[in-house]
Amino acid sequence: MKKWYLFPGLLLVVLTAAISCNKEKNTNPGDNALDRSPMLINYANNYITPAYTDMVVKLTELKTKIDAFTTAPGPTTLQSAQTAWRNAYITWQKVDLLEFGPAEAIVLRGYMNIYPVTTTKVNNNIATGSFDLEQFGNRDAQGFPALDYLLNGTTLDMYVSDAQANNRKLYLQAVAAKMLEKVTSVKNEWDAYKSTFVSATGTDVNSSLSQMVNAYVLYYERYLRSGKIGLPVGAMTGVAKPEIVEAFYSPDLSKELAVTALNSVLNFYKGKSYDGTTTGESMKSYLAALGTQDENGVLMAEYTETEMNAAITSLNSLNTTIYNGVQNNRAQVLTIYDELQDVVPLLKVDMVSAFSISITYTDNDGD
Repeated sequence: MKKWYLFPGLLLVVLTAAISCNKEKNTNPGDNALDRSPMLINYANNYITPAYTDMVVKLTELKTKIDAFTTAPGPTTLQSAQTAWRNAYITWQKVDLLEFGPAEAIVLRGYMNIYPVTTTKVNNNIATGSFDLEQFGNRDAQGFPALDYLLNGTTLDMYVSDAQANNRKLYLQAVAAKMLEKVTSVKNEWDAYKSTFVSATGTDVNSSLSQMVNAYVLYYERYLRSGKIGLPVGAMTGVAKPEIVEAFYSPDLSKELAVTALNSVLNFYKGKSYDGTTTGESMKSYLAALGTQDENGVLMAEYTETEMNAAITSLNSLNTTIYNGVQNNRAQVLTIYDELQDVVPLLKVDMVSAFSISITYTDNDGD
């Protein structure tokens, strides 16, 4: 971990401007030395709400294609459902990092992307025809991984001539409907929650900055670095498990999902809009305003971006699927993991410390 220093000249200028222009809000100078409202407004208006809107669109299309497939199972309707699934899964990589506020309240990720899918649960649910997707025990039997199995890991005749064909179609529809229901609920909740989010400008554990940063760092550390790369390659255990890669039944997609997720993490850090056309106030610009530098005078804000870009370059250099990489070129995938890991202390320790907030989640993956 690098040593970081607060550049006093820059901080003094920012503090003076912030205090003189915003005296009413600075009831606690220690928590409100800088105005965080523009950052929160940018995230809410230009990334979060558009992201959930797009996710609803993609899941609506997915449900439509799945309904068409279950009505008339055939190669063409199956391919259309598979394409809609891929498009929605790629979009989810841009949304998954937003597990705070309304998404955290309903544990949205649990309905969307817990992998590997437990196929025995899926098949039992289909066989019995009786299941409750709200039950915690069914978290690993639904979402994108379950659809991967049902659309890409199951033959067409299982929807036509198999004894459980009708139940299987009903389960496929139920999973897609549950995903759309949950994301639509979060999208609608954000319409009301947005004002609360942008007004909670402090640094306490209930502030928007704390909740957003904790969700962001947790996502990066546990679900991106570990889930997509570290656990399959056995970085923490020494035992490779390629069978637990994301999108197991569509191995050609796993790298694209990881690259999309990593680029989304970087874009969010930089304050880019969801469509990528504009850039606003962000975690990066807030860090830059704080002026934290290393011993060589490099701004932490810039150094963190540099390390993220290095991780993206390393991941892009993998010229095969993550599954094949883990099996046949484990050393390269371990290098990718190391590049991803280099970012963790920058976010989890250095950035969090500069922001005067605390990590509130428990690191339980053993590394």
